[in-house]
Amino acid sequence: MSQERAVPASAVPLEELSSWPEELCRRELPSVLPRLLSMYQHSDSWLEHIQILKIIVEMFLPHMNHLTLEQTFFSQVLPKTVRLYDDMMYELTSQARGLSSQNLEIQTTIRNILQTMVQLLGALTGCVQHVYATQESIILENIHSLPSSVLHVIKSTFVHCKSQTFCRLFSRRPILFKSS
Repeated sequence: MSQERAVPASAVPLEELSSWPEELCRRELPSVLPRLLSMYQHSDSWLEHIQILKIIVEMFLPHMNHLTLEQTFFSQVLPKTVRLYDDMMYELTSQARGLSSQNLEIQTTIRNILQTMVQLLGALTGCVQHVYATQESIILENIHSLPSSVLHVIKSTFVHCKSQTFCRLFSRRPILFKSS
């Protein structure tokens, strides 16, 4: 009679992880989280980043120790998340320059970038909600990566929107004086 070898939790595909029950996530956190963090750090795909981030936030964040949240999660993931957001913002701005009603390819690209950004913002929102909802006292300096990352994203978004609005208004403004 042959024995079946159990597949280690750290080798489970991402799609399967997202369907794990809460108790399995809690039990396997110590073995799965390092794998997910490594995958996140080494991924070059925006979509894979978002998929991994969502799995960590939705499935594993609720089971992380609040005292070690900064060192086990926030400090390792959020700096790259901010860079990812900045890259998406740059790509969005670059693509928008060529936008026209006839260019369906650019419209689709912009829509996809915006959808990815919404998912990233959803993951950040999940982090903030998790910290906010905890019953334990959390000292702000113990989670310093989260507020600085969230504030960076908010500031970048407003600066981008302000700049884009100003540029659109300025480019549509009638010429007040003509040189002769």
